[in-house]
Amino acid sequence: MAATQELVRARRGETFSRFDGNLAGVTGLPDHGAGTTAISPTALESYATCPHAYFLQRLLKVEPVEAPEEIITISAADLGSLVHEAMDGLVAEAAAQGQLPGHGQPWTPAQRARLLELGEELGGRYEAEGRTGHPRLWARQRQWLRTVLDRMLTEDDAWRAEHGAAVVTSELRFGMHGAEPVRVTLPDGREVLLSGSADKVDRRRDGSLLVTDIKTGRKGSFKGMEDDPVLGGSKLQLPAYALAARAAHGDGQTPVEALYWFAGKDTGRVQLPLTEAVMHRYAETLALLVDGIARGAFPQRAPKTADFSFTQCSACNPDGLGHADIRERWELLRTTPELQDYTGLVEPDALAAPAEGEEEDGV
Repeated sequence: MAATQELVRARRGETFSRFDGNLAGVTGLPDHGAGTTAISPTALESYATCPHAYFLQRLLKVEPVEAPEEIITISAADLGSLVHEAMDGLVAEAAAQGQLPGHGQPWTPAQRARLLELGEELGGRYEAEGRTGHPRLWARQRQWLRTVLDRMLTEDDAWRAEHGAAVVTSELRFGMHGAEPVRVTLPDGREVLLSGSADKVDRRRDGSLLVTDIKTGRKGSFKGMEDDPVLGGSKLQLPAYALAARAAHGDGQTPVEALYWFAGKDTGRVQLPLTEAVMHRYAETLALLVDGIARGAFPQRAPKTADFSFTQCSACNPDGLGHADIRERWELLRTTPELQDYTGLVEPDALAAPAEGEEEDGV
C-alpha cells in the first residue's frame, strides 16, 4: 500500500521521479561518451524521439508482441528492407563481376532485369516467412515493389549522369562485422563510437564522395534540415555515413556529401555536405544524447498528435487506447532541471518565454 501511494503521489507531482523514468544513480547504464562501446545513429535517434521507448527496447529488450496470423499487409519497414536488400544484391553482384557502372554510365538492361529478379526472390522469402499479409494485398504491394525498383535505376542513371558519378559499393558497414567504428569527437574531447551501414557510395570524377541512405517512407519528417542538420536529434545517420565513406574510400580531406534518397511514394534527394558547422552541431547533439542515457533520463515523450490508424509509440500507448495523459505528463515535466537540455534539443519552443499577453500554452 505504501509503495502504491508513493507511486500515485509521484505521478501527480511536478518532480521528474523514478516513476517517470528518472534512473539517476542507477549503476550499469551504458556510457557511450566513454568511447569504449559503439552505438548506432538509429539507436540515438530513438532516444531523441522517446527516451522511455529507447529504455524499454534497447536496454530491457522489450518489444511489442506481433502475431503473424494477424498481419493484414506487409509492414512499411519490411517493404523498405526488401528494397534495400535487392539494391545491395545488385551492387554486390555487379562488383563481383567487375561491372559496376562507371562515371555517369547507366545500369545495363540485364542489370535492370536482375534487380527485378532479386526483388521477386526476396518477396518470395518474406512471403514464406509469413511477413507479407493477405495474398491479395501482397499482390498489389509486390507490383509496387517492382515499379519502385525499376524506377530507382532510372533515377540513379539520371542522377549519376548529372554528377558524373560511378558506383563504388553498397552496404558500407562500420563498427560491426569487424569494421572499424566511426569516431566522433565531442566538444569536451571525449569520443563517441558509431556503428551502422550506409546503403550506397558513389564517387565523382574529381574524387569527391557521395554516400546515400535509401528511404521508402515520406519526406515530411525531413523538412527543415537546411536549418537544423540533425532535426532535433531525429536525423543522425548522414554525418556518420559520410565519415564512414571518407574513412573507407578517401582520406581525411576527401570532400563528402551525404544524401537521403527517397524511392517510395515520395521521390528526390535531401543532401547534406559534411561541413565544419554540420559536424559541430552533430557533436553537440551526440554529447547531449549519450549523456542523457548515461545519466538515466528516460521520460515518456508521447507524440504531439493522437494515434489513429497506427500506434506512433508503443511505449507511450501500449494498449492502443491513446496517449493523451502521457503527453500531458511530459508537458508538465519537460521544463524540469533534469530535462531542460533534452527539451531544448527536441522541443526548443517549450523553453521559449511566452510573448507578452500570452498564456504558457500560447492562447
